[in-house]
Amino acid sequence: KVPGPGEAARNNLKRAIEGGTGLVLVHFACGAWQEWPEFKDLAGRVWDPKLRGHDPHGKFRVEITMPEHPIMKGIQPFETVDELYTCLTGDRPIEVLATAQSKVDKKIYPMAFCFNFGKGRVFHCVLGHDVQALENPPVGELFRRGTAWAAGQPVKP
Repeated sequence: KVPGPGEAARNNLKRAIEGGTGLVLVHFACGAWQEWPEFKDLAGRVWDPKLRGHDPHGKFRVEITMPEHPIMKGIQPFETVDELYTCLTGDRPIEVLATAQSKVDKKIYPMAFCFNFGKGRVFHCVLGHDVQALENPPVGELFRRGTAWAAGQPVKP
C-alpha cells in the first residue's frame, strides 16, 4: 500500500486553501485521507466507512436547493446515472446546492455543496463516478461553475 501524503503536505494544503486557493472535490475524493481527522473540516463532508456507501448505480434525479447561488443560477433539476452517495458525515456548516433522494432509504442526501475556508473556497460534488456520469451536460456544467467559483473567478452561465 502506498502511504498518503505526510503531515507537511497536509499542512501545506490546508494553509494554501486558508490563504485563498480554491479546492474542488470530485466523487470519491470524500474518501481521501481517512487517517487525517482534519480532512473532514477541509472537505466539509467525508466518506464514513461505517455508513452504507451508496445506492446501486443507476438513474436518479438531482434537485437544486439553492437556485440563486452563483454556481446554480439557471441550472434546472436533472436526471443522472451515477452512484447516489449516502455515506457522508461531518458537521461543518455548508451551503447545500443540490440534493437527491435515495431509492433505498428515501432520505435526502447532498450531491453538491460549498463553503468558505479561511480566504479560500471549497466546492464539493459527489457526482462523477465514471465518464458517463461526467458527460451528462448538467453535471459538467455544475463542475465548470463550481470550479470557477472555488477559484474566485466569475461564474458565467
